Amino acid sequence: MKKKLVLMVSFLVTMLLLKNPNVYAGGCWDLKEKEDLEFLELDGKMVFSFKDAVTCEPIEGATVIFGPKKMTTDFQGRVSLPVKLFEKLNDAVIPLKVEKDGYIALKTTVRVMAGTVWDKFFLLTKKLPLNSARFVLSWGEKPRDLDLHLVGSDFHISYRNMKSYANQAELDRDDTNGYGPETITLQRIEASKRYVLYVHNYSNDAKINQKARVYIYLNNRLDRVITLPQTSKRIVKVLEIYNKEASYINQPCDRME
Repeated sequence: MKKKLVLMVSFLVTMLLLKNPNVYAGGCWDLKEKEDLEFLELDGKMVFSFKDAVTCEPIEGATVIFGPKKMTTDFQGRVSLPVKLFEKLNDAVIPLKVEKDGYIALKTTVRVMAGTVWDKFFLLTKKLPLNSARFVLSWGEKPRDLDLHLVGSDFHISYRNMKSYANQAELDRDDTNGYGPETITLQRIEASKRYVLYVHNYSNDAKINQKARVYIYLNNRLDRVITLPQTSKRIVKVLEIYNKEASYINQPCDRME
């Protein structure tokens, strides 16, 4: 019986991989790298890491403007600042801008609470064709597994549904062990169709919290960064796109439509 079960599981995994062999599994930062960055912080260096939202490759040579500081990422896709610069900050929000040839510029903020930096891991996306979209979800250590769902009039994209559909949309990356990313690309936005984006707390081992963010790329630019609300509900409706216009909702809900 056990042998049959193992063979069945192996077959299902193989079929999933064949369905879309290009989907990337796992997070951009493994446990060792997270521990290394924590060790550097104890050593007096606040390190920020920048990676590709699809491949998770470190982004070398990017220009990082963090408040008044201007830096360039090293071969590991990192920049660092002295921890002492943050020690006296409480509930501060610092602007961050990142630029790299071939990538869409990232403009966001970094929150500092009681000398602790909330966001040290960042994802950039390569330039996209006009009339397309990309959604990148990142979060903290918990919940362990958040899922992006993109629901169209004739498809539903997520790790546990179809990973790709008729060259219209596909799941690029799926992380099940914290931090992210979850990345979905909508290759062609059709005016007559409605698209709805959700975040689902699949592991449900902690509440969705404000460390979770969705980066919305539309028409080859970063349109908005959505900070999810803290909620005990397992689903957040992030946005709708209809007639090629995005309506931002960002509200907990009971089910996906």
